Formats: sequence, C-alpha cells, structure tokens
Amino acid sequence: MMNDSIQRLSEQQVKTLATGTTQSSSSRGSALTAYGLQPVMYLKSIVDAAQNQLFFTNFCNIVNLPTGVHQVSIPLRTKYLGRDTGSDGVQISTTEPTSTDMTVTTIDNMDNVAAIPTPRYAGVAITNYNLRVNALNLLQWAKDELSYGIGDELDREVATTIGDATYTSDTVNGSQIIYGGDATGDSSLDSGDVITTDLVAKAARYLKQSQAYYYTGGTETLSSVTKNPWLPTSGEPFVLFIAPVQEETFRKDSQFVNAAEYGSDKVIRNGEIGEYLGIKIIVTNNVEQVASGGTSPDDAQTSGTTTTGASMTRCIMMKAKSACSVAWGQKPTLKVFDYPQRDQTWVTIVSAWRPVVVQSDAIVFMDVAD
Repeated sequence: MMNDSIQRLSEQQVKTLATGTTQSSSSRGSALTAYGLQPVMYLKSIVDAAQNQLFFTNFCNIVNLPTGVHQVSIPLRTKYLGRDTGSDGVQISTTEPTSTDMTVTTIDNMDNVAAIPTPRYAGVAITNYNLRVNALNLLQWAKDELSYGIGDELDREVATTIGDATYTSDTVNGSQIIYGGDATGDSSLDSGDVITTDLVAKAARYLKQSQAYYYTGGTETLSSVTKNPWLPTSGEPFVLFIAPVQEETFRKDSQFVNAAEYGSDKVIRNGEIGEYLGIKIIVTNNVEQVASGGTSPDDAQTSGTTTTGASMTRCIMMKAKSACSVAWGQKPTLKVFDYPQRDQTWVTIVSAWRPVVVQSDAIVFMDVAD
C-alpha cells in the first residue's frame, strides 16, 4: 500500500514538473520559404538579446553559510558611543580616583541582524528529439537563461531590500530620503524635479554627518536621534545607483561631465559612468521606477496609499559593504541530467540566499522625476 502511494505521488510530481517542456515546436524559430535547389545557410552564431547588468551584490557584504547551518546572525555595532553627552557615551572623569571608583560606561550598542537564506529553484526540460533536430546547442542556451535569470532575480531583490530600509523618524535611526527640486514627497514630484549634482552633494553630506533628517507633514525635520557619520574609503566607497534616465541628465550636465573624468588608474566597475565628489555612479535598470500616478515607494512605510506626482526613480546612495549583506546558503549550482520517463534532458539551477539591511543609516534615497 505504501509503495502504491509513493508511485501515485511520483506520477503526479512528474506531471507537474513536466509543464512547460521545451519541445521542437517551441524552439524551432520562424517558418522559412525554401526550394530544393536554392540552398539555405543556417548560422549558429547568435544575435543575442540585451541583459540587465548585475551590480548591487558587488557592493554588499557577502556571508557564506557552511553546510548544515540554517541561518546566520550578523553582529553589528549600532554606532560608536563616542564622548559623553550627558546621557550616553563613554564616561570620562578628570578627577583622580583615590577614594572613589571612576565612573564606568555601560556598553549597550550591540545588536544583530538575522538572515535565513531562501532556496530558489529553476529548470528547463528539453525533449531529446528537440536536441537532435535543432541547429543550436539548446543545453548551453538553457544554462545561459537559467544563470542570468537567477542573477537578475538576486540583483532585483537586493535593490528592493535596500529600497525598503526602515526610515529615520524622531525616535528611529534609519535611512534618510531627499527629493528632487522643491518636492517634499513622491506625491508632489513634477517633471522638473530631476536629479542634479547639488542633490548628489546633499545626499553625501547626509551620509557623512551624525545629524539625521526625516519628513513629517511635508517638512524636513531634524531627528532627535543621531546616526553613524559614514565616510567613504577605497574598499568601501559611497555608491550611487541611478537609472539610464538619470544618466542622460548627468551626461548633459557639464559640471558632472568635467568632474567625472578619471584621469587615473582607478578600477572602474561595469556600469560605472564616473566618480563625482568621490562617489561611484552606477547605472542599472534594477533601481525602482514608478510611472506617474503609480504606487509610491514611500507607500511601504506610510499609512494609506501614496501615488507619485510624476514618473520617478528611487535612486540609492549608500556606503558599500555596510548598508546591506547577502547571506548565501548555497551558491547557484547547475545540473544536467536525463529524464528517461519522458525521453527528456533536464537542466536545473538551485541556490539559496537572503539579502538584509544591516546599517540602515548608511542609506540615503533620492526620489527624483524622470
């Protein structure tokens, strides 16, 4: 009885997994008109489609979990205590402790962020008949599609995770947000509130200083909490992620073009269009973009439904390696194997990951009109 149940379950799984099989009719291309004495040349070199380039993970802290570990707890220092300001900080005395003890400092700036890598599965099933009659290397084609699909999913998820980082409030130390032009929210953006070099300088200042700002009632307000005063370093620079529409704006700005010329032997990463004020500028299609009247990125952290006043992009400036970590439970693993029950060859890719924001105050959002 047990064996019969397993067999029925196995048959059901086969039917489910076989959905979407790549057969000859789905990969034969478009029909041709040909004649027997007019030869046709079939090229095997491919005119490839465009790919989104993957950049966000290059600037994240990577944690690899060993086999047998379910999750990782990432310790962090919320911020250095610094000097005593009356209620916190390192207690410093100027009196020699002869008859009384020196004042000791409570260390309470420790915290942690947990990450449980989520497994991700993808596969392609190709009939062996299709492999025999097709002019192309379908197995390599499938490997390329699966590898790129998993990579694009990871990059988009990292971008979304960073974009949803907790905001600063009067009592919470979090990410900060600034808007293009005279806008005070995504709903008040109009077509002229585009990215500018001045906005980049302002975002960099917000990362560097210990004061933090947030918007309340359409007014930018100084928070009562202080933040980490981040500074760029060679290994952990400030990075600004923008969309192609912001790249166009910068390319037309002589101030940016002149300042972004390297004239040195610095390492340039793919997608990097220049370095402005010491900030690496990366162009990617994976930053969040919303059409006019769409649900605002602010809506995730505000009550009610907020719509955008113009087509917009949430650009992200952050301190590399500090803002976000990616926990890998399993790096992408490709397998190719026979599936004789249906005379097919399968290509699968399996991985597990989880991006998490570690230091939210190492992030400044720049919501600008396109």
